[in-house]
Amino acid sequence: MIKKAVPLILLFLISTTTILEASSTYKINILLQGKGISAIVEYCNHLELITTNKTLYLPNASVTITAYETIIGYNISINGKNISSLTFNPANLSEIIIKAFPIYVWINIKINGTGKVIINFQNGSKEIVNQSTKLKVLYGSLLTLNAKGTNGESFISWNNNYTYPTMWLIASNNTCVIVNFGKAKSSTFSSVNFLGIGLLVILGGIYIYIKRKQSPT
Repeated sequence: MIKKAVPLILLFLISTTTILEASSTYKINILLQGKGISAIVEYCNHLELITTNKTLYLPNASVTITAYETIIGYNISINGKNISSLTFNPANLSEIIIKAFPIYVWINIKINGTGKVIINFQNGSKEIVNQSTKLKVLYGSLLTLNAKGTNGESFISWNNNYTYPTMWLIASNNTCVIVNFGKAKSSTFSSVNFLGIGLLVILGGIYIYIKRKQSPT
């Protein structure tokens, strides 16, 4: 009788232990939506790295999840909030959605005169601007701006007095870029002025030479 009772007792203990273990953990689905996302889950002095969608069975204790984004120009949200870290109790939360969303800045291009600005983006795309325009650009993007005059006007300068027609810009905040076009200053006047000065010098030299020749020794 005792021998038959022992297996039943063991089965009862195993079943009870399983039920207790199942009831002391909670199923949490962690979903990563976007590229470059990773997260660290911390609980009971334990750390777990998450790089793909994963289901965890967590104890009834305080749990902290911290998310990271490795791609420049993107930020993190957890369950719709613009936060990168969340502390929770698994008994009250069954799903965590971590999203990566882009950060944009505005580049305001103002054109004075007649001309155009060719904007080359990091991804190889290009945009041609021939009038004052406001562009929405991904944060951290490198832009190459090439200014070219039209209708007889030439590039003069950028608003920072930079006079080379190509300028590089990193989109780190809202920025205003002013490009100035106009009629190129003719060098004829300066040439004429220098020529006139040269003739005066020569004539002056001849006059002094003649006066010295005429003066008695």
